[in-house]
Amino acid sequence: MKSKKLKPEIYYISELNIPNKSAYSIHVMKMCEAFTKLGFKTNLFTIKSKNLSKIYKDYNINYRFNIISIFNNFKRLNFLLRIIFSSKILLKNFNQKSLFISRSIIFALLASTFKKNIILELHHEITGLSKLIYFSLKHLGLIKNLKYIFLHNELKKIYKINTKNSIILDDASNIIDFKQNKKKKIKNTCVYIGSFFEGKGVEQIFRLAKQNQKIFFHIYGEKKYLKNKIIKKNIKIFDYVSYSKIPKILSKYDVALMPYQKKVKGRTSIWLEKYMSPLKMFDYMAAKMIIVASDLTVYKHILKNNFNCKLIAVNDDKKWSQALNMIFKNQKINNFLKKNAYKTAKKYTWDDRCKKVISFTSKKF
Repeated sequence: MKSKKLKPEIYYISELNIPNKSAYSIHVMKMCEAFTKLGFKTNLFTIKSKNLSKIYKDYNINYRFNIISIFNNFKRLNFLLRIIFSSKILLKNFNQKSLFISRSIIFALLASTFKKNIILELHHEITGLSKLIYFSLKHLGLIKNLKYIFLHNELKKIYKINTKNSIILDDASNIIDFKQNKKKKIKNTCVYIGSFFEGKGVEQIFRLAKQNQKIFFHIYGEKKYLKNKIIKKNIKIFDYVSYSKIPKILSKYDVALMPYQKKVKGRTSIWLEKYMSPLKMFDYMAAKMIIVASDLTVYKHILKNNFNCKLIAVNDDKKWSQALNMIFKNQKINNFLKKNAYKTAKKYTWDDRCKKVISFTSKKF
């Protein structure tokens, strides 16, 4: 009789304070939840985390996992503290079969040196001193036992990692979170949920509101960043809300906006436009919404114009206005787009993403 193969214990290493307003924190929490749901004992190491019951509630976590703080006195880590953070974790007593996953290049390189089963997940290019160290060690052939998850194929091209040691995985959503939220929709109203950093397109939303007085625009995000804006009558700005409230909010609307520009900056001032896989895109689809998005190559393997969304030329306000007015008048097309958006969302769930990670690692470690 064959003995049952034991599942590895999973350790997710994140250089974040939890809770946090970044999409990064949502990604980490939902990945850990999905691994737990799949039956893996999962542990999340963070810089600092407090009030765990509130954290689980704010991220809508139904399958709880361990959250372990390494520091209690730091909000951010400089280079030296990142080394200390990683070392404090790696010096703990781990099972040989343990699987480590991190978006920290410093942790990944140190874990590789310690001969741990480590996956480095990259969502953007490595920068600064970390970049210098990474490519120096790679050139010297000193990076071993390191596997990769890339958010986008364009990232994989930069680091020239072979298919045997890497996998490309988009972000995801939790379909079940959005199933219970059937509400009467607010008429003639679009919604945008997210950050207001450069290139996210909030400036364009204000222009569209000025040009389309009969359409209403609801914006959710960190309100303080828009305090100097002149607010039109058809714009309403709501403050940041925790992720657990997003499904209920989205259930009020039919139309969701993704007005990305040609250059898009993230929370850490890193340019993202070549590699992004927006979490909001998957949530919009899971909520059966009509997505109106900038026509960017980066997500066109997911978003198909006139199939599961409307893709409009970047910054072409006239075409954006025409598309929005047409959407609010044509229910038949809307139902078609919503149906296909939801079908697409079913292909990109956190559970499926984690299953692919496990399938990949079981062949590599």
